[in-house]
Amino acid sequence: MEEMIATTIGEFEKFISFIENEKPVLSAKLGVLGKKDSYKLNQMLYYKKDVSGPNYNQHQYPVIDLIFSLSLSGRLYVRANNEEGKPALLETEVMESFKTLNQHEKYVYLLQTYWTKYDFEEKYNRWIILSSFYNLLASLADAEKGQRIIKNEYDQSGRLYSEGAAFFHHIRFFGLGEIEEIPGAKGKYEDSVKAFIPNEFGIRISRFLVNKALLLWNCKDLKYLLPGIKGKLNPVSIEKPFDVFKEIFPEGTVTRTVAAENKFDRSGVYTFKVSLSKRCWRKINTSHRHSLHDLHLAIQEAFDFDNDHLYAFYVGGTRRTGKPIYCSDAEHGEKTAEETTIEDMGLYKGQKFYYLFDFGDMWEFEIELIKIEKSIPLPMKPVIIEIKGESPEQYGGWW
Repeated sequence: MEEMIATTIGEFEKFISFIENEKPVLSAKLGVLGKKDSYKLNQMLYYKKDVSGPNYNQHQYPVIDLIFSLSLSGRLYVRANNEEGKPALLETEVMESFKTLNQHEKYVYLLQTYWTKYDFEEKYNRWIILSSFYNLLASLADAEKGQRIIKNEYDQSGRLYSEGAAFFHHIRFFGLGEIEEIPGAKGKYEDSVKAFIPNEFGIRISRFLVNKALLLWNCKDLKYLLPGIKGKLNPVSIEKPFDVFKEIFPEGTVTRTVAAENKFDRSGVYTFKVSLSKRCWRKINTSHRHSLHDLHLAIQEAFDFDNDHLYAFYVGGTRRTGKPIYCSDAEHGEKTAEETTIEDMGLYKGQKFYYLFDFGDMWEFEIELIKIEKSIPLPMKPVIIEIKGESPEQYGGWW
C-alpha cells in the first residue's frame, strides 16, 4: 500500500515540478498542454505512454490528462494569463495548502477530487462508459488478488476496453492494480486493454468507492444508471466528503485536508477587462461584494445595451466548456448570477471567464481579471474606468 501511494503522489509531484520549472504555455483553443510539453512530461513519468516523439495531444496521454484535470478540479491551479499575456497554469493558495499535507493526506485529496469533482460526464459517454466503469469497480470489489478482469464479449461494458480505456489508466494511477495492455492498438474504438489485475489495496479502494462513497460520485445520472441502488446505501454528507474519504486509512493517519477557498481573503477592488474584440473593450472596477448581476448591469451600461434579454456567465472554460451561472429568469435551478458575488468566484489575476447576453443574438464577451487592489476604497457600485472602441448597435449586427 505504501508503495502504491508513493507512486501516485510521485507522479503528481513530477507534474507540479514540471509546471514550476518549465512554465509551459497552454494551447490557446483548449487551454491544455501542447504536444511538445506533453511529450516532455510523459518522459518523466513512471506510468509513461510508449511514444517515439511529440506527436500526440494531451488527451491521448491518459495519466497526464488525468493529472491536469485533477489539478484544475481540485483548484490547485487555475488557467490564467501569465505576465506575457499567454495562457498558463497559475498556482493557487490551495496548492500551498496541499504541499503541507503528508503522503496519505495528499492521496486522499486527489482521490476525493477525482471521485467528487472530475467531469466524468463531459469527458465520456455517460450512459455506457460510466455504467461500465461502475461495473468494473464492482468487479474489482469482489475480485481476488491477482485475478484478471477481462472483457465481457456479451454486454456493452466491453467498450470500456477501447474508447473508455482511460479509466484503466486512472485506477492504475491511484494504485489499484496493473494493466495488461494490447501492443500496437490504434484508434479510439480498438481495444487497447486486455485485462486489469487488482492488488489488495485496489480491491479495498474499489469496495470503498462502490459502497461508502458511491453517493458522492460526480455523476448526475447515477439514479438512472444504477436503478434501485441508492436506497441500499448509507447516506453521506455531500458537504463534507473529506470525513468520508479519510476513512480509507487507519484512524489518525489522515487528519488534514487542503484549506477551503473561503478561508482566503478575497476582498478588494477587482478590475475587469470586458472585450467584444481586440478593438472594442471596457475596463470596469467592482467590489468583491458586488454580484455577477451587478457586473452584468455594468457591462450593459458600458456597451450601451438595453438589458432586455437573458444572460449567463461561463466559468472554468468557454461558453461551450465552462460551467454556466445563469440569471434568475433563466430558471436553471442552481445558484444564480444574482446570488453569486465576485468574492464567491475565487478568481486570480489573469484568469478569464465569459459573459453571454441574449441567447438569440448571442453577444459573447471575454472577461479577464486584470488586478485586485486592497489599498483603495471599495466602489459603491461598479465603475467604468476605461473605454476603447465604439459600442456596436445592439440590433444592427456586429461588424
